[in-house]
Amino acid sequence: MTSEGVLAHHTVVIHGDRIVAVAPSTAVALPAGIRVIDGAGKWLMPGLADMHVHTWYDDDLTMFVAAGVTTVRNMWGVPQHLTWRSQIARGERLGPTIVTAGALIDGDPPDWAGSAVLTDPADADRLVSEQKAAGYDFLKPVEQLSRAAYEALVAAGQRHGMVLAGHVTIAVGLEGVLAAHQRSVEHLDGYLPALVPSGVSLPPVDATQTWMRAVLASLDPARLPGLIDQTIAAGTWNCPTLIAFDRTPELHDAAALERRVRWLELIPTAVRAQWARDFAVQAYTAEDSATIRQANAQRARIVAALVAANAPILVGTDTGGAYVVPGEALHDEIELIVAAGVPRPRVLRAATADAWRYLGKPREAGVVEVGARADLVLVASDPLTAPLPLVPDGVMVRGRWLPRGELEARLAEIATHKAPPNDRWQGAPPLAAQGKRRYQARYDTAIAGTMVAQERLAVDVVGGERRIVGDVADFGSRTETSYEVGRATATVRSSYHTMTVALAGNITAGKLVVTGTDLTGKSVSRSEPVPAGAFLSAPGIGGALQLAEQLAGWKPGTKRTLTSLEIGYFPAVGIVSTRYQVERRPDGHGHRVFTVSATQSGTTVTGQIEIDDAGFLVAQALGPPFNTSVTRRPQ
Repeated sequence: MTSEGVLAHHTVVIHGDRIVAVAPSTAVALPAGIRVIDGAGKWLMPGLADMHVHTWYDDDLTMFVAAGVTTVRNMWGVPQHLTWRSQIARGERLGPTIVTAGALIDGDPPDWAGSAVLTDPADADRLVSEQKAAGYDFLKPVEQLSRAAYEALVAAGQRHGMVLAGHVTIAVGLEGVLAAHQRSVEHLDGYLPALVPSGVSLPPVDATQTWMRAVLASLDPARLPGLIDQTIAAGTWNCPTLIAFDRTPELHDAAALERRVRWLELIPTAVRAQWARDFAVQAYTAEDSATIRQANAQRARIVAALVAANAPILVGTDTGGAYVVPGEALHDEIELIVAAGVPRPRVLRAATADAWRYLGKPREAGVVEVGARADLVLVASDPLTAPLPLVPDGVMVRGRWLPRGELEARLAEIATHKAPPNDRWQGAPPLAAQGKRRYQARYDTAIAGTMVAQERLAVDVVGGERRIVGDVADFGSRTETSYEVGRATATVRSSYHTMTVALAGNITAGKLVVTGTDLTGKSVSRSEPVPAGAFLSAPGIGGALQLAEQLAGWKPGTKRTLTSLEIGYFPAVGIVSTRYQVERRPDGHGHRVFTVSATQSGTTVTGQIEIDDAGFLVAQALGPPFNTSVTRRPQ
């Protein structure tokens, strides 16, 4: 949409994937045999663009199209996204046009596992040339880059024709990012602290709520016009993602969002259960909630001021986060921007034509005009005056027409995918035996009664030593993990999306030494002293069996403190120490019962485990707010 008017009683002619005519209906003579789609009394508009998504799953692509989203800018890319991009362009896969970054580019330690770490400015050129050679479209910097690394990344991007679009690096700040002409700023990063006068002392930024309260208390609104002038002069676009700040645990509990957010029935039940638990475990105060509301109000004012000054904006959602649903979220983001005071026609222009202007191809899509790609949406009400329907009367993507009935049928099919499989390993080869097999079992993990993970494991005796091997399928986080653990050695291999971490640990000379590769394929090495009496733990139920071995021979009333070390593999590679307070309780259901309080990284979780006469786990339960239970399947 390049104008805010309506061309009434017009006909649009499509040939292949291109618009070849737009003219008054009375002036168009249609050839015989052409397919005619009756749009009388309806409005035809360009397809929408969600310019900030994190998409990982096939169903996401269909959901985008069903909501009228025909273009997405993917903000964290892996080879899968390059494959999808090509398949969609060739018409081999249904989905929106994909423009994608490569791996996030961050300092050390990175905020997100799987980021490309840049600490030495001399490495910037290699990193940029690798991402460009792989086929990624732009570079995404994030918060922890040093000033020198960021400046080297900017220079390398300019040499290789790769723009930067991402966060505002803490060390550089908004004014530094604008001075570098970063192509886009995501989430309005940097604007709130840039409104604080120089000389005002702020707490460390990692003290999030305290820092934000200090920022809000020190804002000088008179600074905003100058920042907007700098933004316009820099040619920098903003993608506010207001919805990402609205759907947070500080503002809503999961039950409220379950009632409010549309299309949740299309999200796998395990993922929804994980979202609900993640919200429940956050401990926020009324003051925290008030802080977030105040910050969101300021962000809305900044968006309105940017648009009023004709600074360019994009419409994006940060899809991929909790309760930010593919396709659906863009409709809610549009309404949040309208509620901020931006005229609806201006928001729709940002969500269509301006997206392609940002991409440097202003006539390729986002418009209804001759020569443009036929990415179109047909709706029954005037989009310039009222919210768009979530599922339109029809969507045309690259010249392919999908009427509402077909869109709804595809969504109904997605809804059938939401339950996890009854047996993740049905038909799979059994766990390989390494010696005498002593035990094998399957376990189910549930959050508030919803299955979120399955695990299969076996216990072998090799040369007199017990070894546990296992596979964990976590449907909530959508990770797959295999592990092996003994008295002094352990291995972990875990896949997250299409990335894999592979690690091996060995206790030697009083230390646990871990080596391997992280999610980016980078070699890593960690070591920590082994505390006296500590045992080696493992992921999932393997860790529970290692703990159970320590409890052999305990009598009711026995209380002890135990310590374990475990290979940490996600979100970051490390060595994780856990301290247990354990007490044997009276037996129940014919099994030994223990209460366990486990403290890890300052967080304590209390629960109960049941162990059979052979020393193997029967059941495990974690209390509020985790509400997680593990049960052994019948043998």
